[in-house]
Amino acid sequence: MSNLSKLRSDDERYQEAGLWIERLSEGITQQEEVELSAWLDQDATNWELLQRMAQLWDKMDSLSRLSDLVPHPTTPIGAGRHRLLFRAIAAALVLGFSTLLFWYVSMDPTGVSRTAQLPAEVIYETAVGERQRFTLDDGTTLTLNTRTRINVRYTPAARLLRLEAGEVHVQVAKDPQRPLSVLVGGHVVQALGTAFNIELRPDLKIELVVTEGSVRLGPQVTSEEQSRNDVKIRLPDSAKVITAGQEVVMNQGIDQAMPISESEIQVRLSWQKGNLVFRGETLAVAVQEVERYTGVEFIFLDESLKEVRVSGFFRAGDVDGMLAVLKENFDISFQHESETRVLLYSMRTPDSQ
Repeated sequence: MSNLSKLRSDDERYQEAGLWIERLSEGITQQEEVELSAWLDQDATNWELLQRMAQLWDKMDSLSRLSDLVPHPTTPIGAGRHRLLFRAIAAALVLGFSTLLFWYVSMDPTGVSRTAQLPAEVIYETAVGERQRFTLDDGTTLTLNTRTRINVRYTPAARLLRLEAGEVHVQVAKDPQRPLSVLVGGHVVQALGTAFNIELRPDLKIELVVTEGSVRLGPQVTSEEQSRNDVKIRLPDSAKVITAGQEVVMNQGIDQAMPISESEIQVRLSWQKGNLVFRGETLAVAVQEVERYTGVEFIFLDESLKEVRVSGFFRAGDVDGMLAVLKENFDISFQHESETRVLLYSMRTPDSQ
């Protein structure tokens, strides 16, 4: 911060002010106090921005009693400025940054002030059989598969996504100053501008396919320092790099990256068009995939049917179509025990088998 240029755009100043408030809410070192004082002294605009932010917080309950929790900058400043700064910081302390709405004020060329609210965290999710595409504020697009839940948190310093369940394809908008990180199953997938598909499977294994650019992989840090600064993730240069046309499976560790053909990538991403493609998978695996999109449970009355190999192209939610194919091509019959439970059994007699 001490080497910042004096010539900054308004947006950059808002980001810097937001970073300092976040740092102060977490507690800053003596060195950071010196850097904050230097930043405040660089330009009167910095003070004006903090004052306007404080005025917004003044519309809330009085929080001045918390000012003693805030470290004082080492450079002496006016009591009035101290009070405004403390109120802004105290508000951040009370609300907490997990649910905080970041506010900023700016002036347009006509001199009219405007305000904007940026949610600190947004949850995107899909129901059974549902697929949705979302465009985030920075232009990044998320395509969510069935039964997916992902938390998105943007700050001036970073872009953080936490995949809790399901599958998502991420088309990352480039922003070298704010790397985008996906936290999933104790791992971090980090990219600047790229595209990748990541699935958290029912067995808790994580399958990553990079379709454009490259990403870095590393373990999620759980130290006290990281927990306080989870939006400022920095993976080391030694972190594993996965490039376009590669896939990797993560569980407790990270498997070796393997090449994947363009045709295989198209098959893996066919869910985005609502399709399921099977190319010799066992019937047990195939119906498990169908269950993800329908909530229908398939019961095998003949255990041997689980090992039948199936190939074909199906609509993700078309249970009746799949059952018709099984009956016509594989001599596998079925019975609807209920709307969400189907029994599968062989049409062949023991002699015919």
